Amino acid sequence: MTLPASGPISLSDIRSEFGGSGATSLGDYYKGSSGGNSFIRAKAANNLGNDLAPNVPSSSAISFSQFFGAERAYEYPVTTNTVNQNASTIFGNDYSGSDYKKRISVVGVSVTNTFGSDCILFPTGANGSLEVANSGTISAVGGFGINNESSLTVSYSGGGTITGTGADAFNSTFSGNASAKIDFVGGGASASGPDIYHSDYGSGFNCKLTRSGNTFTVSWTYNELDYVNIGAGSYDISSIFPLDGSGNLDYTNTSEYLINANAGSYGRDTRDIAFGSKIISGVRHIWFASTAKSSVMTLGSTMTYSQAGGYSVVSLTTSNSRRSDIFTFSAGGTTSGSVSGV
Repeated sequence: MTLPASGPISLSDIRSEFGGSGATSLGDYYKGSSGGNSFIRAKAANNLGNDLAPNVPSSSAISFSQFFGAERAYEYPVTTNTVNQNASTIFGNDYSGSDYKKRISVVGVSVTNTFGSDCILFPTGANGSLEVANSGTISAVGGFGINNESSLTVSYSGGGTITGTGADAFNSTFSGNASAKIDFVGGGASASGPDIYHSDYGSGFNCKLTRSGNTFTVSWTYNELDYVNIGAGSYDISSIFPLDGSGNLDYTNTSEYLINANAGSYGRDTRDIAFGSKIISGVRHIWFASTAKSSVMTLGSTMTYSQAGGYSVVSLTTSNSRRSDIFTFSAGGTTSGSVSGV
């Protein structure tokens, strides 16, 4: 416990806070060099926290009054809105090298995370004891409010709020402007086969999905209808991607989205294309489909891609979803690991 800020203070009080047993004197409590586990230590040069025994000298005169308000702890106050606080980075060499208490205090501000990271992380290797004092807001999406990977227990206190949830997001490819191969489902019967593809990926049954800002476009360079390649084309499918105001995937959106379109006709064939996205078991799945005959995609309770006349019916499932090409899910929650007091 913190020593009194004023009034009577005894050697017994100092010994209770900073350690020691048997016969001790005030001279045993000079501040030592950084690191290690002596009674009172100077903090490491790369420790960004505050030394909570700042007035205890390392030499010369020492008095009881220099211990007023002292605590065997390093505290890092978070006083501006911030993201991704890593206790090992904050406390430097003292994170593992000193058995002092390490406290992160969120002082009336907000701590959030970038997707896949945590608001406050305590990595492995911690020494001493760990605390979070929160009078602000700790809020994680796609990560944890407090993630304790150490073998110690983090003690949580304060009247602030702490929340966390797992969430979908674009994967590393489509988190910004990018392109990638996406395979179609479908095919079915036609005079010359189902061939449509983008030459960047060779032959097959695929297209190229490109993100530019908030616009998502599929394109192809080869489109065979009735034994003739009618050539390149593209289609804007941005409407099946729910975005928030920052251009991220809106993980709160649970709506279904569907596009049935045509990509050209020749002779006996017509190139229908379809695109749909839907939440299944809490995550968003997405399908790309095509045939060289009139076809339609349906979602809702019966999810199929069907050629006219029932010649070919493809069931749309999580197995033939192209989700992993575009989206990722990051687990999250209020806390992970050993955290008490939440």
